[in-house]
Amino acid sequence: MLFLKEIKKIALTITFIVFLVALIAISASQDILDFSDMIITAPLQLQGEDFGIQTKEVPEQIMPSAFDSLCEEFAANEYVAYPIGFHKIVKLNDNKREKMAEIISALSDVPVDDILGYNTDNDKIDIELVLKEDVSYEKFKTYMRRADNLIGGGSQYSDTNILTFGYVEITYNEAAEQYNLILEYDHFTGAYARLFCDYIGFLISILPVFISITVCLKDRRAKMRDLIYTRQISSFKLVFTRFLAVLTMVIIPTVILAYISNLSVWNHYDGMVLDYLAPLKYVLGWLLPSAMISIAVGMLFTELTNTPIAIAIQGLWWFIDINIGVSRLKGVHNLFELTPRHNSLGNTRIFLDEFNTLFTNRLIITGIAFMFVTATIFVYEQKRRGKIGGYGKIEK
Repeated sequence: MLFLKEIKKIALTITFIVFLVALIAISASQDILDFSDMIITAPLQLQGEDFGIQTKEVPEQIMPSAFDSLCEEFAANEYVAYPIGFHKIVKLNDNKREKMAEIISALSDVPVDDILGYNTDNDKIDIELVLKEDVSYEKFKTYMRRADNLIGGGSQYSDTNILTFGYVEITYNEAAEQYNLILEYDHFTGAYARLFCDYIGFLISILPVFISITVCLKDRRAKMRDLIYTRQISSFKLVFTRFLAVLTMVIIPTVILAYISNLSVWNHYDGMVLDYLAPLKYVLGWLLPSAMISIAVGMLFTELTNTPIAIAIQGLWWFIDINIGVSRLKGVHNLFELTPRHNSLGNTRIFLDEFNTLFTNRLIITGIAFMFVTATIFVYEQKRRGKIGGYGKIEK
């Protein structure tokens, strides 16, 4: 059977063995194979009990804090930013400094010349920059977007990051709501499965590309290409079977590790209703599309170029996505993310609020993967017909 032959071929590659070692090693090093020290308990309504803090969109808190931060960074002409996830200190040139001063002036009614003088080491002007009381929150956010654009994006003043200026204490009722969602929706196991997927996602979205490249190039190295080209098997069956074989070999060990991880907490919730399928559901729904696109990119560009260039292509997408993902750690999603993030145990409300975006994203990534597989089938068929690849037409 072709599928079993492809499975055997994959299992015997060094690339697949390295994948297994990396999967197990990273899981162990990140302590996600044993969650027994992360037990979720019901909050107790005791006097002085601390339930932690959370970011919340409170304009009265965000606006003065963000404005003060902008003024401080303007004075030093050093702006902290994460344009692609990496820490960066941005210094504005004179033209952009003047435009930033105009933003601060509009929010404070202090003349631009005075603000620019405030940033001059010599002959500093003694002024106090205070946010005007009549600035609406929507207008304030508009000015913050302009400031973020001047900095180059990824600053504290972007629509997403500006929320970090609003911190409030979690009340007992909010803590109880979070717990009840974990109890009733996640059935506890879902929360752990989600956290497992967050840690493993960055591996599943890059390592499979190496396996698919290895499998595609193996026939060439073994000088089996002409023999395969002349067989009666259809290009669709051959390519799609190979795709499914690689996907199977990636997902099976991932599911096994997900269950090992989840099993570590089952005995702590005796008497509770647990979702024993949660590890399987989250791996298939959360990680499977990422593995699919990684494999599909590897197959398409390997067949198209006969080179491992797919490593650079997938690697670039992965690198950018992982670093931008720093701003999505709490579970915020976008439609074209490669690796969804949810780096917290619980936060089920955020997960539910973002579920439609996550679901749509996973469908889009899956659709792109199937498009790439279809393109691979076309390229493979054209090679067999001798129309591309320089082999000449091969008689079947």
